[in-house]
Amino acid sequence: MKVIVIGSGFGGVEVASELSKRSKLRKRSKDLDIIMIDRRMRLEYQAAHPDILSGKVTPEEISGDLNNFASRINAEFINDTVVNIDFEAKTVKTKEEREIPYDFLVFSIGAEQTFFGIPGAEERSYSVNTLKGAIETKNALDKLDYSKKISIAVIGAGLTGVEVAGELIDYFKGKKASAKIYLVELMPRVLPAFPTENVANYAAKFISDSGVEILTDTAVQEVSEHEITFTDGTELHYDVIIWTAGIKPNSLLENLELGIPKEKGWLKVDPYLRVDGMKDVFAVGDTAYFESGGVRSGQNVEEAERQGKLAAKNIIRTMKGKKLNRYRAKNTIQNPRAFISLGSNKAVMYFGGMMFKVFAYRVKKFVERRYMRRFR
Repeated sequence: MKVIVIGSGFGGVEVASELSKRSKLRKRSKDLDIIMIDRRMRLEYQAAHPDILSGKVTPEEISGDLNNFASRINAEFINDTVVNIDFEAKTVKTKEEREIPYDFLVFSIGAEQTFFGIPGAEERSYSVNTLKGAIETKNALDKLDYSKKISIAVIGAGLTGVEVAGELIDYFKGKKASAKIYLVELMPRVLPAFPTENVANYAAKFISDSGVEILTDTAVQEVSEHEITFTDGTELHYDVIIWTAGIKPNSLLENLELGIPKEKGWLKVDPYLRVDGMKDVFAVGDTAYFESGGVRSGQNVEEAERQGKLAAKNIIRTMKGKKLNRYRAKNTIQNPRAFISLGSNKAVMYFGGMMFKVFAYRVKKFVERRYMRRFR
């Protein structure tokens, strides 16, 4: 049996790892070929990308060689870009003109940055959504002329935007330079995805006390060279703009046949994480739309890993003709949980509607280091 895992982020890595482990337990590993396909050569620990800006981590510390990882779990890694899939013939087609057959297919292709069609935003903004983008953003900051007055605009005050603002504070402390940092948010408060205001209020006070100016209820209309125009007609000068406002489905999904089920552009999955109506195709992580009883799985690392494990188990159970296990989301849109860095080696943990501050930053960094050990 051949299983192809498209995308080697957190969910894809978990699928491949769990498949390898379970095939060894069955002592029939030769019966299962695991193929990991990704256009990147390294796994990227995306939650730590803002730390690149302050120099707290290096790109090597928060990324891992996928080829070496695949070798250790007896999988094959293909560094290529998937351009289309023939679900009837059960083949994956790549940019390098490979045509790879499969018995089971797993989508773990994540999401992409969206700029909402705002004129000039994509062309003139930097991002930390990818490791390459975070490095480019750091390089842009390093090239600024700090003998002049500097203005940095962070667009989007969700989790990533708040963390970027915090790391920018530390960046300028390290440079012993001053700059005006703006955090711009369309909604009435920062961290709008969190259902209670306690963590949002705490984060807003912490970063504003550190010098960040927060602009809420503020929508970007256009981005021109060094000027942001808001929908109310006001303008803001910037030297560097960092875009952290929203994600969209991976562009590969737009190329797939129209019959594949989607919800708001994401792949709709059934209770067993199979793409709806397909018995041999699964989806995990940010690309999957899972909802049960009105509760939707969040697009975060915890859910990606948990979904990856269950998808692998259900592939094995399908092969053995056993009943599949249902997925139960824990880190949901309705009840999210997360670590949120605020700069100055401080963080908060939001869990079960409660906020925890003591040791939150240390725990966050411990989780990061522990995860990356599997790639060393």
